[in-house]
Amino acid sequence: MPNHSIPLFIKRFFVTPAVIGTIAPTSTSTARKMAAPIPPNATVLEIGAGTGSMTQGILERLDNPSQLTSVEIDPELAKEFRVNFPNVTLNVGDAEEVMRTTSNLDAIVSGIPFAVMDAQKRTRMFQAVARAIKPDGLFIPIQYGLTLRRELEQHFSDVRIGFSFWNIPPTFFYICRKPKTTSSNNR
Repeated sequence: MPNHSIPLFIKRFFVTPAVIGTIAPTSTSTARKMAAPIPPNATVLEIGAGTGSMTQGILERLDNPSQLTSVEIDPELAKEFRVNFPNVTLNVGDAEEVMRTTSNLDAIVSGIPFAVMDAQKRTRMFQAVARAIKPDGLFIPIQYGLTLRRELEQHFSDVRIGFSFWNIPPTFFYICRKPKTTSSNNR
């Protein structure tokens, strides 16, 4: 992500902190660590794309930019994203809505601040993720604490935790595999 995007990101955090979730964009080092499990031939959905700080790390893993679709709810961040990544398909809107019409993904990478989200909305989001990815697909959300592990384990059979000290603030990310197929996930 170009340095000129950082002031906009910080500004948008102060306008809508619960939507943005953190004062600084994800570091390049963290983005690369998060994207490391993604196979080069994967079809990926990035939700909560912001100005694209995680996008570059994802693109470095993929064979072709056309394998990535990104979603951002904040119109100002989306505008900057399009400047930074003109070759990546971007949907401006709610990630849950996009995932309802998406399936068979190899991976979903998320910058959405789930910890500050209403519990019912968070459950719907995790269910939508589990439906949208393949049985062997990945869900990789970045978070700034470990509070979501139990919830994620309700939706995924294999939940692992990664950590990046080289981020402001230092951050955790989950690597979730094997979506559980239960009646609650199929609603």
